[in-house]
Amino acid sequence: MNPTERTLQVLEYVMAAGPNPLKQVDIARACGLPASTLSRIIKTLSDWGYVFRTSEKYVVRNFRLERNVPMSETYLATLDATMRDLSARFGVSAEVVVVAGHELLWHSKTDHPDPSVVMRAGVGFRRSLYELDVLSQLYLSRLEWSEVEARFFTDGFYETLRTPGRLTPPLPAVDVRHTLEAMRNEVFAADLEGNHVGIRRFATVIQDQDGQFLHLLALAEPAEPECAPVDTYRTALLEARDALSERVFAERAAYRLRPKHHAMPMRGG
Repeated sequence: MNPTERTLQVLEYVMAAGPNPLKQVDIARACGLPASTLSRIIKTLSDWGYVFRTSEKYVVRNFRLERNVPMSETYLATLDATMRDLSARFGVSAEVVVVAGHELLWHSKTDHPDPSVVMRAGVGFRRSLYELDVLSQLYLSRLEWSEVEARFFTDGFYETLRTPGRLTPPLPAVDVRHTLEAMRNEVFAADLEGNHVGIRRFATVIQDQDGQFLHLLALAEPAEPECAPVDTYRTALLEARDALSERVFAERAAYRLRPKHHAMPMRGG
């Protein structure tokens, strides 16, 4: 690895290991670095204020490092090619959606082949996870209910708006829980009715080898005509999911370290 890669490796390890003091000898051993190399990296990070050195042996992080899609440029290139292929084959818009806090964030997408079809959700578009459509359900169902309760106001979820201007009452927490538990073992979901702007989505969830959520891959099209090739979309998305998962596994095995200790996820109301 070059010096930049070594520094990024240390940053990723320190970030994933949690907020408690870390022994420099443990960092060096886990990252496969000579003690002298690790000391130089830590000194630079300390000089720039990214870590605090509590002694000659321990450091505490003072930064946050997170990628929207925690994969390499190679993976993102594969993902882009996958989206373009799906879009061209089926005449739809292909989307990659990540999670940022309590929101879904449209990371990337292809334009719908029909220029008359306008979609509000472009790259950078954000939408609340509290709108319990198939995208929200696929993500939230990966979490244990106790985690949902800790991170979200469980009486604040609501169904997708179908009619512009109509208020949608919040769903009872017990109904939300049943919906998510029913979705937990599913890796594909379809919204045939569409939303209030007339767009329906078909989506799958991409996870790493440990079952941790990475992102959603979705196909979006107008909700008309009513008949949609659900089975065809399902097959295509699951094939894409398998191929992307293989890429994830290969990259993690080759490049990503597994810290001994992991931080608990950030929680908020």
